[in-house]
Amino acid sequence: MNKNDIEFKIAAAGDAEKITTLVNSVYRGENSKKGWTTEADFLGGIRITEEKVRDIIGQAGDHIILAVIESNIIGCVQLENPPGMEYSYFGMLSVDVDYQSKGIGKILINECERYTKEVLGLSEIRMKVINRRKELIEYYERRGYISTGELEVFGSKEGTFGDPTEELVFETFSKKL
Repeated sequence: MNKNDIEFKIAAAGDAEKITTLVNSVYRGENSKKGWTTEADFLGGIRITEEKVRDIIGQAGDHIILAVIESNIIGCVQLENPPGMEYSYFGMLSVDVDYQSKGIGKILINECERYTKEVLGLSEIRMKVINRRKELIEYYERRGYISTGELEVFGSKEGTFGDPTEELVFETFSKKL
């Protein structure tokens, strides 16, 4: 699969239900166990609500970039840049389990980096990863992301979804563009 097969678009409110279904199916529940990005072994509950997705879409400085093939949303990622931030923050990277291991995640990350640099005019991008996710951390490190050393207890901020079965910590990673 290559970038030319994918159409990128910024999500609109009408996409919220499909985005919510995609994200929850990738991170939690039985379907997520088909892919390598599952959190189902250490987090129960849902990953995000449709209301929260609508809030993100309506928030100034927030975007959800969609990867679309033949009118089907196969991936998404949230890109956040509130006023005054000198970097963008990306999260909620989700690729339909049927499209995982085909390079879609890498293509979406590249699009976030391009958007951050060319559209937002910023030279740094950051993200948070649950530090228990060693395979995911290695994936991001291969793409040039470096730990900042910043740690945050999962659930310490409002809006974190999920019911952890163990103590979890977010680790922040950064990449200069």
